[in-house]
Amino acid sequence: MAQVREGPGEETARIRVLKRPPVGEIRLNEPEVLNAMGPHWPEDMLAAAREVGEDDEIRVVLLTGEGRSFCSGLNLTHLARGQIPNEWFHTCEYAFRSMEVMDKPVISGVHGYCIGGGLQVAIACDVRIAADDAILGLPATREAFIPGMGTYRLPRVIGMGHARHLILSGENIDAEEAYRIGLVNKVVPRDKLEEELEAWAQRYLEVPRPSLVWSKRLSNAAYDLPFEEFLKEYDEAVEAVMPSEEHQAARREWLESRGYGPTG
Repeated sequence: MAQVREGPGEETARIRVLKRPPVGEIRLNEPEVLNAMGPHWPEDMLAAAREVGEDDEIRVVLLTGEGRSFCSGLNLTHLARGQIPNEWFHTCEYAFRSMEVMDKPVISGVHGYCIGGGLQVAIACDVRIAADDAILGLPATREAFIPGMGTYRLPRVIGMGHARHLILSGENIDAEEAYRIGLVNKVVPRDKLEEELEAWAQRYLEVPRPSLVWSKRLSNAAYDLPFEEFLKEYDEAVEAVMPSEEHQAARREWLESRGYGPTG
């Protein structure tokens, strides 16, 4: 990997952006509160998402947490003090959404606590890799609250049966149970998490960019559009991907591998 690039003051930023082109990393960086989400979290996350999303050198994005946990959710001390207005929750959903709509694969690496808003941002990512010490859940109902648009996303990730239990019970689960129900894609020892994230990033780097970008866009719309509207989106994707240099190169490689010789 290339040398890590950071902007001035990034080491003390609440959310850090690290760049090792072609891989970028968004790292939650308030370990003293287990990366709990404070008043500035939505704006910080949206800014980080814009930075990596608009950088053409970055093709894959990792989302991680500094210290002992990925993210322990909403900072309840700030909430109790009245420092989290209702508008915060609305803006937060757009921060989560920025992971879903980014035209790059986003891989979440979770360890320690990944609960509440922490789980909500993780399920907005394309892939979740969990360390074996991860604890995941949506405890909002136990706190006389609502687990946000996790009520919208979680059923899409793991199906209504498992999602409804986690949402209504507010119970936490361990990494192995999360893997069993499809909430995470893989579980690895804690000391292997960074290595595993890099390996998954490499998988996506091997996929041609046009087909990857359009496939992510289409999968985002899979649950929301009726067939005829989705077909129009698919037709647009085909029109964009087929003429691309990457697709044409793949065609030539296919023919040449079967002895047809170079093609013009």
